[in-house]
Amino acid sequence: MSNESTNGMPNVVAVATATNYGRFAVGPLESGIGTTLGNALRRILLSSLPGSAITSVRIQNVYHEFSCIPSVREDVTEIVVNVKNVRLRSYSERPVRLQLSKQGAGYVRAGDIEIPANVELVNPDLLLATLDGPDAHIEMELTVERGRGYVSFEAREGMAIGTIPVDAIFSPIPRVNYIVEPANADVLATTQEEGEEEQLEPLKLEGKEQLLMEIWTDGTIDPGEALSLSAQYLAQHSSLISNFNRIVAPPPGRELPGSVAIPPHLFEMPIDDLSLSMRTYNCLKRSGVTKVGQVLRMDKKELLGLRNFGDKSFDELHEALQSRNLIPPGSPLDLTANDVIEANSELDDVDAELDIEYPDADDIVDSPEGYMLSPEIGGPGGIEEVVSGGGVSEGSLKESAGIYVDGEPASEEMDFTGQTVPTADFALGSDSADTQEEVEARPKARSKKKA
Repeated sequence: MSNESTNGMPNVVAVATATNYGRFAVGPLESGIGTTLGNALRRILLSSLPGSAITSVRIQNVYHEFSCIPSVREDVTEIVVNVKNVRLRSYSERPVRLQLSKQGAGYVRAGDIEIPANVELVNPDLLLATLDGPDAHIEMELTVERGRGYVSFEAREGMAIGTIPVDAIFSPIPRVNYIVEPANADVLATTQEEGEEEQLEPLKLEGKEQLLMEIWTDGTIDPGEALSLSAQYLAQHSSLISNFNRIVAPPPGRELPGSVAIPPHLFEMPIDDLSLSMRTYNCLKRSGVTKVGQVLRMDKKELLGLRNFGDKSFDELHEALQSRNLIPPGSPLDLTANDVIEANSELDDVDAELDIEYPDADDIVDSPEGYMLSPEIGGPGGIEEVVSGGGVSEGSLKESAGIYVDGEPASEEMDFTGQTVPTADFALGSDSADTQEEVEARPKARSKKKA
């Protein structure tokens, strides 16, 4: 297996492959590049590739790991150590619970675990415990999660009593080795489609070097796939630095709305690298969406229009892209920018709907607080006419007693100075009459309401 690049770029050749092992040669490389690539790829392979592992164990009638189970040869600590070596592939983004139940004398192996459809067991022959008697019984519940690298049991807090945390080894690569040596034409020879080998000229290899990568896996991933994923992971982070302080012209046919360009390596990235659930992955696959670039060119409405692709699938896809920093700013899936635009548009709509009219200064007149005497109209005998602020006659002073309240004449007289004169009904100490202050306040309040 080989991969040859054009424009004088290095070749990648699979020197030796097995189920859990692979040796790959990369070259020819400039002097010093082999060590740089080898060290970076090795660190990514050991710490950054996603995987699955058992994170906690519950054993019937066991409340802590320093316990012994009747008729079981191993103690709980040894069982937990064996459980850490169970290797699985989980296709669910959420924790999955597995059940194990064994009765009678014999060996308890990983193959005795009840595996659901979204989990695949790689090493079913792994020994977990040994039951010594016919009455021996063990029942366990195992929790499987997805993650990266290594997570210590001390980082898991707040677990229920009886739940034993386990050191989670998510990385599917237990060992990596690299060697840098002078370029060898025989090792770097590539195989063409016709089956003929293409030999490199020895003169062109002078001063060059080659990188040999040895990768061991736990069986949950192919060594070649692991090398490819680590290189993509390195390229994604390197592209962020390579585009710093540069204006990159978007490639033809890869523009996003708003002139947002997708880097070529990101556009060609398969959706398999997003570690999506089987439901979301199948929805995209059946709709012909196989590249991350295709997803980034679609907005939320277009994605929800795909068959069987709902809000939960969209949230899972968006979280997978956002966690890997794969969403370019300003793109249709950049929900932060879209939310700001929608919020501004909603505020504009609210302002447009509000139609506030303010009166002109000429239209504002002083409203009368009550009725007043017209000093221009008078007659002998105190029969002065009472008029309202609008000039409407309210009768004589004698009939109205000066003020009308709700169509009834007031019970007090008014002189020409505009001050009220209390009558006998307002005498202090009267049980049936109100106080003078209450009477003075009542006509004013009513007259304001009427105005």
